[in-house]
Amino acid sequence: MFDAPAHVASYQVLFDGPCSFGQSHAALVFDARYLALAVRREEAAMNQMLQHALPLTVRAYRRDRLLVQRVRQALSTQPEQSRNAQELANLLNLSPRSLHRQLQDEGATLQALKDEVRRARAIELLQRSQRPIKQVAQAVGFRYEKSFSCAFKGWTGMAPGG
Repeated sequence: MFDAPAHVASYQVLFDGPCSFGQSHAALVFDARYLALAVRREEAAMNQMLQHALPLTVRAYRRDRLLVQRVRQALSTQPEQSRNAQELANLLNLSPRSLHRQLQDEGATLQALKDEVRRARAIELLQRSQRPIKQVAQAVGFRYEKSFSCAFKGWTGMAPGG
């Protein structure tokens, strides 16, 4: 039997249709005509959405929170204490080896997460402040403006100034 969870009230918000509990099997039923509809997102937008959607919709097996989310949060909120794998691992009460292994198990790398956090912060600073590019570069962890500009162009396909 699949009994109603403690958070059953949230199902009305999450699912646009009837939900039944106390049944002998679990199923999701939808009209097959949906499969024939055209995709309404460009591939790049869809890929970006999917990267962020899975951790929000699927609870990690054997963990209260995905390590990827914890790493992103640490990199965002404590950049001075998470400059390298050793510091970050210490902050998360892991060994550097466990940090890398668990990230790999979740399909991520520390460098990719660092780049993601840096890119998001750089875009935010460029859009919402009048800081010179050199200051934005330093704020997101680059010593040199040229290194930042190359990385930013690699992330977005555009130079940070325009």
